[in-house]
Amino acid sequence: MIRYLERKDKESWIKLYCGYAKFYKVPMTQDILDTLWNWIHDKNHIIEAICFELEGKVVGIAHFRTMPRPIKGHYIGFLDDLFVNPDYRRQKIAQKLINHLKGLSKDKNWQGIRWITHSTNENAKKLYDKIAINTGFELYELKGD
Repeated sequence: MIRYLERKDKESWIKLYCGYAKFYKVPMTQDILDTLWNWIHDKNHIIEAICFELEGKVVGIAHFRTMPRPIKGHYIGFLDDLFVNPDYRRQKIAQKLINHLKGLSKDKNWQGIRWITHSTNENAKKLYDKIAINTGFELYELKGD
């Protein structure tokens, strides 16, 4: 079952999100977790989150937001984070979460969904190459002081 994350899901979400951060070798702190958790539950914040629940256990998460696409003059969905518990992979959970976002497109006035992944994330890229178009764009980041 796919649903929005609820307050009761915090411990499961923390485990999954820490797994996501570990995969990408990003240090995780309680402050970051608290900030993101509060964003998710703030109705006025742009970040939203869904989860995949199987037999009463949250086994996958996706964080997303509405994003303007100026060059096209419309909105798209942006999938920021997607993670499935390794013990539950190969069950098409990631694909189901993405398909759920696609289903939200009409209600959210999105003309599509975009996301990025690391070039070394071969497992994810196998799925993404099946269900979406690789735009060929490179990602650059200019860090603040």
